[in-house]
Amino acid sequence: MVEFSEPVQKDSFILGLDVSTFCTGFSIWNLEKDKLEKAGFIPLKKLNSWHEKVDAVCSVLEEIKENTNKVTYIAIEDILQKFIVGKSSIKTIITLAGFNYVIQRKCYEIYNITPVLFNVLRSRNLADCSVPRGVKSKDFILRRVCELHPEVKNQLPLMKTKNEFAKEAWDVSDAIVVGRAAAATLLPDRPKEIVKETPVPEEDLIDF
Repeated sequence: MVEFSEPVQKDSFILGLDVSTFCTGFSIWNLEKDKLEKAGFIPLKKLNSWHEKVDAVCSVLEEIKENTNKVTYIAIEDILQKFIVGKSSIKTIITLAGFNYVIQRKCYEIYNITPVLFNVLRSRNLADCSVPRGVKSKDFILRRVCELHPEVKNQLPLMKTKNEFAKEAWDVSDAIVVGRAAAATLLPDRPKEIVKETPVPEEDLIDF
C-alpha cells in the first residue's frame, strides 16, 4: 500500500512511465479532472549508448515539466516484474534494471520527486485492466486501453509497412495503465464510473 506524508494536491498531475531501452512510454494524468491528459513514447532503439538514451528521456522529462509544471507524483512500472524465469538473460535483466534505476534517479533530479514503483499485476488490477488467463497480455492491455481511452487510438504509432500498431504502442499503453493505477491509489473515493466488461476473446485482440 502506498503511504503519503501529506495530502496529495488535486490540482496536479501524475507522470506515468514504462521504462525500457527500446522505447519509454509516458502518460500524464490530470488528478483534478481525474482523466488522462496526454500519452506518448520516446523512441530509443536507434540510439547507440546509454548516455544517448538517458539524454533522450531526460529531454522529454524536462519538456513535460516545462509544459505541465504541476507534476506532483511519478509512477514507474517495476521492470523486474516483467522478467520471465528461464527466458530473460542475466545481461537483459542487468541492462533493463540498471536503465530503469537511472531514469528513476533522473526523475528525482528533474522534479525533486521520488518515483513510486508499481507491480505490473497490481497496476493492471487497479487500472481495471486485469488480463484474463490464457490471453496474450500485451495485445489485451493495448485493446483495453483503447476501450477506456478511445482518443488514444488515433495517436498510437503504426507500423510503416502494415496497418497495425507498432511495438511502441505497447509501451504507451503500459504507461497509461501505471498512471491509471496511481490515480486509483490517490483518489480511492472517486465514483466507480468504469464497469468491467466481459473479457475480449483472444481471436479479436489483434484486429483494431
